Amino acid sequence: MKRTTSIQRITIALLIGYLFWEIAVWFWRQKLPPSDPVIRADLIFIYPILIIFIAISLYQYVKSR
Repeated sequence: MKRTTSIQRITIALLIGYLFWEIAVWFWRQKLPPSDPVIRADLIFIYPILIIFIAISLYQYVKSR
């Protein structure tokens, strides 16, 4: 098995960071009033970055096999 590349390690770190972020947002959302709408503008930035890093990591993984 080949070693992981730096992009793959960054991708794993980003996914773990995203998990912690979602947990923090969940706790924050619980403190809001029920009638308060939640607009997740942060996902406009998070999802494209995650998709790009996941795509590059999958390409590197498939290419190395």
